[in-house]
Order: sequence, then C-alpha cells, then structure tokens
Amino acid sequence: MPFKFEIFTKRLITLVVLVVMIISFSNSAYAAPIRFKAMDANKDGKVTQQEFTAKIDQQFAKMDKNNDGLIQHNELKTFHAAKFEKMDRDNNGYLDKKDRRVKKMDEKEGRH
Repeated sequence: MPFKFEIFTKRLITLVVLVVMIISFSNSAYAAPIRFKAMDANKDGKVTQQEFTAKIDQQFAKMDKNNDGLIQHNELKTFHAAKFEKMDRDNNGYLDKKDRRVKKMDEKEGRH
C-alpha cells in the first residue's frame, strides 16, 4: 500500500493544532481556553467528537491566514502576537495580575 502523504499531512496538522492548544491551555493562566459551553454546540451538556473537532477546525482557520491548509511559522507568530496584545490590557508589553483584574472588570461590565 503506497504512503498517502495528503492523509499524513492532514493528521499531522491536526496533531500540531491539538498540541498547541493543550500547551497554551495548561501553561498560561492568561490563555483564553475554549470553554466547554462553547464547544457544546447543541447545548446537551456533552461534547461529541464532531463538536470538538469543529472547534479545532475553527482555531486552525483563524491561524491559517492565507487559507493554504498549512500553518506557517509567521502565521503562528502573528496569531499568538494578536492574542498577547488582546490579553495585555494596559499595553505595557507584559502580562501581570493587573491585566487579569482589568479583564475581569471588563467581563462584569459586559465588555470583551
């Protein structure tokens, strides 16, 4: 059976996206995790594989700016830089407890 490069590539990309998501969720108190409720599309209190992979596809699409089905290094850097800028609420170039407090205040007031 010949090696199917396209299938391997798609699986590898999915794995890379999953790893990036898991690392960002576990290593950063400031990371914006995909919440359970957001993944539960039909609001039945369960997340199916289809609902989970749909969220992964959305994340992938956000990173793949040129829509070529691949995430290049510059696309990943741009994606994470935009996330950082959004989290750095006081625009001081680093994340601290103050940024979290500002975010919580914004959420209470209904701003995102």
